[in-house]
Amino acid sequence: MSRILRLTLALGLIVALALVVAACGDDDDDGDDTGGEITLTGVETTLSLDSTLAALLERNDVTVEPIAPASASDDGITFPITGGTIDSETLVGTIEHAGGLRFSAGGEEVAVTDFVIDTTNDTLTATAGGDQLRLLAVNLDDFARSSDGDIILLEGVTTTLVPEAAVILNRTFGVVLFEEGIEVGDVTIRASAA
Repeated sequence: MSRILRLTLALGLIVALALVVAACGDDDDDGDDTGGEITLTGVETTLSLDSTLAALLERNDVTVEPIAPASASDDGITFPITGGTIDSETLVGTIEHAGGLRFSAGGEEVAVTDFVIDTTNDTLTATAGGDQLRLLAVNLDDFARSSDGDIILLEGVTTTLVPEAAVILNRTFGVVLFEEGIEVGDVTIRASAA
C-alpha cells in the first residue's frame, strides 16, 4: 500500500472518529441544546418602581397601590407567583401571578390583576375590566440569573409601558402623563419549580 494511500486512510479515520465524538458529545451532554420545561410552583416577583415615574405620579396625584395578595415594601411591590412553565435553560415560557395594582386619580381608578410575564413575546399582560391587556414590555437583555438552592433568581429585568396601556391610563384619568416606552421599573423574579 502506498504511503499516500495510507496517509489518506489515516486522515479519513481521524476525521470519522472526530465526527463520532462530536455527535456523541461528552458524558454530561444529552445532545439537547435546550433544557427541559419546568413547572413553576411559587415564590414572588418584585417590581421596584422607577424613581422618575414615581415622582411623576406623585406630582400629578396618581396613586398606585397593591391589590392583595400583592404587597408593598421598601423593596417595591411584590406579586406571588402562582404558576407557569418555562424552559430551564432559555427561560422561554410564562410566569403567572396573583394580586395586582390599582391606579387612582381624581375619583377614577384602573385595576390590573393576574399578571403574566411572557418571555417568548417579552411582555407582561394583565386583566383589566375583564379583558386581557398588554401592560408592559419586558426587557431580558441584561438580566442576571443565579440560583439559591431550589430557587431560580432573575435580576436586572427592566420594564417599559406599552402604547395600549398608556392610552387606557391617560383616557381614564384625563391626562397625558403616560407615554409608550416610559420606564416603569426593575423586576426581580424568585421562582420555585416542581
